[in-house]
Amino acid sequence: MTTTESPSVDRFETALAPPVGTIAPSAVHGSEAAVQRLHALIARQSGRIAAVLHDDVSQVLAAVHMTLEDIACDLSPVVQARLRNVRAHLHQVEDQLHGISRQLHPAVVEDFGLADAIAFTARAFTRKTGVQLALSLCLDDPCPPPAADVMFRAVQEALANVAAHACAASASVTVSSQRQSVFCAVCDDGIGFDSSALQSARGSGGFGLQLIRARVEALGGTFEVESALRQGTRLRATVPTES
Repeated sequence: MTTTESPSVDRFETALAPPVGTIAPSAVHGSEAAVQRLHALIARQSGRIAAVLHDDVSQVLAAVHMTLEDIACDLSPVVQARLRNVRAHLHQVEDQLHGISRQLHPAVVEDFGLADAIAFTARAFTRKTGVQLALSLCLDDPCPPPAADVMFRAVQEALANVAAHACAASASVTVSSQRQSVFCAVCDDGIGFDSSALQSARGSGGFGLQLIRARVEALGGTFEVESALRQGTRLRATVPTES
C-alpha cells in the first residue's frame, strides 16, 4: 500500500522552504560556526561523563569488591566460590565502563598527540587480532585538538570494524598532513559489504560510522566509505586544520 501527502501539505512545505539561491552566505557560515560550537560542547560534556565513569563509578565498584570480600569471610566455601563469580562479572563491568570512558574522551590524544595515539591504537589492534597492519604517519605540525580528536576516532572506529566484521588478513592506516587539512585512510582486504546499503540505511546500521561522519562534517570535512562484497573496505576522511 502506498500513501501520498495531500496537495495542501506540499504547498505548505513549499511556502516554508526558501529557494536555495536566496539563502545568504552569512547564514551558511553562521550555521557552520554553530555546528562547530555544538561539537565543542559535546566534546566537553563527553569528557565530564567519561570522568564520572572512570573515577566515580570505579570507586563505587571498588567499595562493592571490598564489601563482598568482607562478607565472604563468614560464608561457606561453596558460597565463597559463587561470590568470586560475582566479582569476576563486576571486573568485566568495570573493564567495559573504562572502555566506554576512553571512547567518550580519548585522553591519549591530548597526552601524546595524534601520531603517537594512532600508533598505540595500531599496536593494540595487531596484538588483539593478529591482522597484519601497515601504518604510515606523516604529520608535519601538531594537529589542532578538534581535528585530532575526530581523526583518532575515525581510525579507532574503522579498526574496530575491521576486527569485528572484516575477516581480513591485512589492513593499512595512513594519516598525513595536507594543505591546511589532515587526511586519514583505513583499508582492509576483508570480505567487504554493500556500501550503498549502508548509506541508505540511516539509523539501521553502521551507527558508529554515522557518528564519525557527523563529527567530520561538523568540522567542515569530508568522509567516505567504499566497499563491495569480497573486495575489502576503504574509509577516507579529511578535516580542515584551519578555519
